[in-house]
Amino acid sequence: MRTQLTEPRQRRALPVRRFNVVPILAIIVIGAIGAALTLLFPMEWVRTPKVTIATEWSAISPNGDGNQDTLPIVYSLSEDATVTIEVLDEGQALVRTLVEEQPQPAGQHTVVWDGLDRVGQSLPDGKYLVRVSARATVQSASSSIPVEVDTTPPIIRLANLPENAQVGAGNEQLQIEGVTDPDATVWLNHPGQPLEVGTNGSFSVLYTLQEGVNRIELVAVDKAGNRASVVREVTLRTLPPELVVLNPPNGLWINQRMLSVQGKVTAGVQVRVNGNDARVDEQGNFNVDVVLEEGENVVRVEATDAVGNTSVEERRVYLRTRPPTLSLTTVRDGMTVREPSLLVVGRTEPQTQVRLNGRELTVDTQGGFQGLVSLVEGENIIRVEALDRAGNTNVVVRSVTYAPKQPATSLPPAVRNVLAAAGLGVAGVTALWLISGLWQRPLSLVLRVTRDTLTPGMDGRLEPAVVVFELSRSATVTAEVWDLANRHVATIFRNQRRAQGEHLLVWDGRGLDGQIAPPGTYEVEVSASTLFTTVSSSTRLVIEAPVVRPAWERGQIERRTYRE
Repeated sequence: MRTQLTEPRQRRALPVRRFNVVPILAIIVIGAIGAALTLLFPMEWVRTPKVTIATEWSAISPNGDGNQDTLPIVYSLSEDATVTIEVLDEGQALVRTLVEEQPQPAGQHTVVWDGLDRVGQSLPDGKYLVRVSARATVQSASSSIPVEVDTTPPIIRLANLPENAQVGAGNEQLQIEGVTDPDATVWLNHPGQPLEVGTNGSFSVLYTLQEGVNRIELVAVDKAGNRASVVREVTLRTLPPELVVLNPPNGLWINQRMLSVQGKVTAGVQVRVNGNDARVDEQGNFNVDVVLEEGENVVRVEATDAVGNTSVEERRVYLRTRPPTLSLTTVRDGMTVREPSLLVVGRTEPQTQVRLNGRELTVDTQGGFQGLVSLVEGENIIRVEALDRAGNTNVVVRSVTYAPKQPATSLPPAVRNVLAAAGLGVAGVTALWLISGLWQRPLSLVLRVTRDTLTPGMDGRLEPAVVVFELSRSATVTAEVWDLANRHVATIFRNQRRAQGEHLLVWDGRGLDGQIAPPGTYEVEVSASTLFTTVSSSTRLVIEAPVVRPAWERGQIERRTYRE
């Protein structure tokens, strides 16, 4: 019997299930990153920046007359953001992009619009919108302000004042009436007090005429700075004789007791000065000496013709023979200072001219003045001269020694060991102080401008600007100067440690190159930092253009009193 061999039956293979773990791991990693971001940066990246915007005026006239040709726009950001500034017309169409996608830090910024479109052409008169958009990481915000472009001068018309008008006695009071634009401001004989303009543009003012020709100029200025003017000459003719007082001028200050009163009248007219007869020559000239009393004197000149018509002129003359008071509050004779500059503060009488080492200072309405003096090492002479309107002089001279701080010399080993041990103690105290600083009062910075204008003196130097800043706690302070184009002009000081309280910041108007910056508006930014906080604040300062003074004001012509 044959045995048949067979192959063993193969078992049927079962499918094997495999799991893909890559998506699960990705979900876990993303969740961990999200949790870490939530813990480390709680909602910082979703903050919405806040934008505030303001302008000095709401209308401009870019006509090149130098009056409101440009529009300074000041805006503030609450957060660091990417800024875009656009100018839109009434139909919300874009006419100019002033700033495009520019990253800017939180704080105050300034941009200037010259009233032109994107290709430099003048825009037509009308209403426009300046929009500042700030975009943070996720959120964005914007703020807008309306601006009007107006290059049309206002109208100004007079109702009852013809050209070259002449009036007689009894018409010394002249009522001037006219109309202008309702939003315009009107001045009479500008500069002066503006007149009141009604809602319909009408205005009225009572004007007192003087004997002879009176020049009356009315100037209208609208809110965009456009100007229009009208000039009239009105002659007042009265019966009394003509009287011209040549000397003294009204409001004269003098330090001599004898005053020569001079004038001219028509020949044959009798003249009395302070009740005393004066001799009149054939040409009508007269000259009389008057003795003055200390203080205010009224000089009364009367001219009477043959029929009794009288003309009267009065002059107020002030006699002062005493020199003005002068005191210094910050400088003592023989004092020693450690800084290379010294702020001289003092007081005199109002309307007195003060010079500090030959440089003229500005005197306020209370008689106060201040000026910065650069010192050289060793003895320095501080000379302050006060000159009043009558020509009296008072001089104060102080000797000040500038002795700069000397660097520390090397110490003996024993002293160094003691100082090293003390240093360890100080380091420990500092560490505790740093830790406790988390619970100290927050850091704040407040600016207060004492003098915001740098005025050129007679020698070309600038009267420095003075800013007081107050810290709520000690901090490291940096002060820098920028122009309106956001260009760095000067660094007043950098990373200086200042204690809590008020501190003085003085800028002499010089830039990084040591030269005096050109006239214009500048921004002083002061920032204060601690280990955990940084704050900043800014204010504006103005450098005035040099003013050419008349010769008598520079002291080159002596005052003289007319005598026979």
